[in-house]
Amino acid sequence: MKALNLADGDISHRKEIIQLLKMVISQKWAVSYVRTVGKKITSQPINLVGVKADEGALTIAYDSGIAEMKSSQPLMFRAQSGGVSIIFQSPLRESHDEDTVTKASALHYFELPYKVACTQLRKTVRVNLEAIAEVPVVLYLVNGALIEGTVIDISTAGAKFKVNQDLGKELRDPQVLDACKISLPNDAALQSGAQLIGMVNDADSGTSYLRCQFVHMRTQDEEMLDGFINDMLRQIESFAGNADS
Repeated sequence: MKALNLADGDISHRKEIIQLLKMVISQKWAVSYVRTVGKKITSQPINLVGVKADEGALTIAYDSGIAEMKSSQPLMFRAQSGGVSIIFQSPLRESHDEDTVTKASALHYFELPYKVACTQLRKTVRVNLEAIAEVPVVLYLVNGALIEGTVIDISTAGAKFKVNQDLGKELRDPQVLDACKISLPNDAALQSGAQLIGMVNDADSGTSYLRCQFVHMRTQDEEMLDGFINDMLRQIESFAGNADS
């Protein structure tokens, strides 16, 4: 399965929507729904439990607000992780057992959405590192395997990595990528959860380029990354100034 493109725009292909929602669950994105109560718009956190592709449904853990809804009533959902936000609308399915909606262990069933809108929340400065320094990265897969590469460019939201092997088979499922460790020039190591959002494989050269989003990054690593990017920007400005003089 190919990597998802979560750039600004809509995802309407059913298989990609299913893939995206499964990724939201596995990566533990923050999910909520929006409702209008009187003149107020409220956002309520919920637990997206599963995606039943064969039934064309997604399941939500019991919520008192959803329990009061009528079947076929649509609800707007929002999920966010790192610098990416998705929004979609789904109608509530009719419950086969009316008693279950009053139990905390019950699940609410919603139709799979026909369209998911994707938005990049952070329009951050992206620094190209190829001409400045070789910055190694180690990618960690959920099965424990390690993949070594280099950082092509980086921002506070994510990075592009180059790996000298064709990863078309290893990363057919984007969910197998778990985390990354970037070795900065000052001997510091930056670690973060990583989410694959795009990949290009060059079979002729045996090279893969991975576009990844940082997720679940610790505060100290965020500060380290921000400082590294600022240092790189100062180096670029200094180089440009010397070239002009």
